[in-house]
Amino acid sequence: MLLKGTESELFFSLFKQAIKPSISTSILGFSYYINDNKITLTKAKSKQDNFAVQDTCLTALSFDSEMLLGCVRQPENDPIKLQAGLVHQANGGFLILGLRSLLAQPSLWFKLKQMVIKQEFEWFSADELHPLPIAIPKMPLDLRIILVGDRLSLTELQDLDPEFYSTSIYSEFENELAVNSPLQIEQWFNYLEFLADNQNLPHIDKSAFTRLYKEATRYTGDQFYLPMAVDWVYALLVNAAHYMQNSVIDESAISKSIKQKLWRESYLTERFYDEIFTNQIMINTKDQVVGQINGLSVIEYPGYPRAIGEPSRLSCIIHFGDGELIDIERKTDLAGNIHSKGMMIMQAFMMSEFAINHQLPFSTSLVFEQSYSEIDGDSASLAGFCALISALSNQPIDQQLAVTGSVDQFGHVQSIGGVNEKIEGFFAVCQHQGLTGHQGVIIPASNQRHLSLSDEVINAVIENKFSIWAVEHIADALYLLTGIPYKDEHGISLYKLIQARMQSLLLQDKKHDSWLSRWQKYCKK
Repeated sequence: MLLKGTESELFFSLFKQAIKPSISTSILGFSYYINDNKITLTKAKSKQDNFAVQDTCLTALSFDSEMLLGCVRQPENDPIKLQAGLVHQANGGFLILGLRSLLAQPSLWFKLKQMVIKQEFEWFSADELHPLPIAIPKMPLDLRIILVGDRLSLTELQDLDPEFYSTSIYSEFENELAVNSPLQIEQWFNYLEFLADNQNLPHIDKSAFTRLYKEATRYTGDQFYLPMAVDWVYALLVNAAHYMQNSVIDESAISKSIKQKLWRESYLTERFYDEIFTNQIMINTKDQVVGQINGLSVIEYPGYPRAIGEPSRLSCIIHFGDGELIDIERKTDLAGNIHSKGMMIMQAFMMSEFAINHQLPFSTSLVFEQSYSEIDGDSASLAGFCALISALSNQPIDQQLAVTGSVDQFGHVQSIGGVNEKIEGFFAVCQHQGLTGHQGVIIPASNQRHLSLSDEVINAVIENKFSIWAVEHIADALYLLTGIPYKDEHGISLYKLIQARMQSLLLQDKKHDSWLSRWQKYCKK
């Protein structure tokens, strides 16, 4: 059986406890008797026999050939010795193995598979050049193997042994619990209490559940999913136990442990924001600028456990050209495929929206300012489009706002990842530069279910010092950023301003062409 799950001692232990009561076997195991140069096999009479069954279910996260299959030892001038492995000690029952360790020894996997399929254990020499010094009887083997691994390990096994993968039983341990009613929340709290009791941890006070729920949704990134990952829950409760009072894990203990964890992990984040605070990276959070917008992205450093929300400036300028939308990141090979796709979708919407069926006499250049490494993802396409509209209409964007979201070819704003880190990153910059009460972040409406913000941001929102706006269409974001409707039949709008500017530039271009053609005709005469 293949099980997609976590390779950890805690998970294996809980898994063993769950399946062991349902296992029944009458096999006591076997015993090898060595007499001079002859080895005989008989059924075991007690657990003290050398190859007797030790348990109906055994687990191993990391192992080698000797530990799993046993070995033949022949000390110098001493009689031969047989050493039992896990397959012998769990004969008649279940053996739970970590897939990562097995994949590191492909030959071991194929030997194990053949023995389980043939239902007999055959001894072999560890050195292929030196066969066994004596014939050893085969042992009957009745064993169920459960291989546990993550998605990458399962993929590797599929590549290594596709025939086995297609015929084996497959299942997954659900790392998340979908919340559809208060019943699931109660079940999740019961799950936490079970883990705490199982691992001899202090009792969880009811006052801790609200804080636990918030931290759980932050971990899953969704308000309607709660984590079932045993190692994450265990680590959270163990850390909280260090700060508990009155021998129970309460809300105060959870809050203190989380605060300490953030402090331990904050060095790289603080150094990153220090670059913005000292104006090494320029972020404007107070003025109004034409063709400039604050975009939001997420940075993940290798080996660092947290994602960092990064505010960045996107700028767009209009200049004489052949009508091309120039994405400088893509031109300089600093953009990934998904980013390029997002920019192309934005350009397609632009061409369709303004019904452009002729070459424009100007080009636009869009760039991430002070970006010196490769970027990817389409979460900046909404910000890029708003900067483009601002440059075309010559209307300023309020720099007190930051934007994140992707767009489709119809102008709908789509969800993105890392929304909490992005909001908190821009809030940190605004807080350092001074909160005005008008600063905030524009996010896709579909990302509202993913919000699980820090207490600092929540308090600022409650006190009307910071705001979060959820939008469904590009027009909603543009109105918040410029204060002018994108389209309005009865008044001024960004659409009308852009159309008027395009017509003016095209008219100038035609006059220029007309004068040039007349001059060329005159010269020919």
